[in-house]
Amino acid sequence: MSQRAQQDAINAARAHLDDPYDGKTVFQFSPLQGIQDGTNKTFQIPQTRVVVNLVIVPNVFPQVYKNGPPLVFNTDYTVPNPKQGVIIFTTAPLVEDSLVVTFSWAWMDDIELDHHLNRGANEIGFTTYYTSGPTIASTEQVPTGGSLPTDIPDGLYNAILLFGCSNAASAVANRYAMKYDMGAGDQHFSPSQIAKAFTDLATTLKKNAIFARDNFYQAQGRQFFPSLDQTGFVLPDISPSR
Repeated sequence: MSQRAQQDAINAARAHLDDPYDGKTVFQFSPLQGIQDGTNKTFQIPQTRVVVNLVIVPNVFPQVYKNGPPLVFNTDYTVPNPKQGVIIFTTAPLVEDSLVVTFSWAWMDDIELDHHLNRGANEIGFTTYYTSGPTIASTEQVPTGGSLPTDIPDGLYNAILLFGCSNAASAVANRYAMKYDMGAGDQHFSPSQIAKAFTDLATTLKKNAIFARDNFYQAQGRQFFPSLDQTGFVLPDISPSR
């Protein structure tokens, strides 16, 4: 039995999905979306789920360069909406300014992964997947009347992670299944291939999750996932003799 922290589970899920905070980086991207007229301060990176993480992986945030030198994050500009890649400058860039940005992005943000991991915990029979209380802002709260589990068996913890990651991989597959393949010149983007890869990953993770869950119970001499059944008592048609 072990105590489990929310952030530890998020990190473990990212390892299963090969989705670390700094795992996918775009260098020196340009141009930003927005009108560069010396007045407008709001721009956007055309990429969702841009990573801004100053704690778990220090200094992972969109780094903007203006005319060569880097600007100072949270002083010269802020990123109030990382999921949509929104950047707001303190001073509006001039028309002649050159702006480029280096940034990292993820398949899932922490709030989305938390949702899928909670569903994984529900499939095992737990209220949630952590025991020490939530530490990530805006994630799901324990349902009214519910409580955090006091501990989670080590064998079931991995099963929870695998179920949650399978759900997350399915969500990414569904996201890209709604997009069309496209190409321009020598550049080609194939959402269908991404969707297939994550569908296959979801199937593998789900299979491994079921194996981990059942192996835990079988190792204790129980048969697979325990279940409950109720049997009613039926009175006889005749009364006993007196």
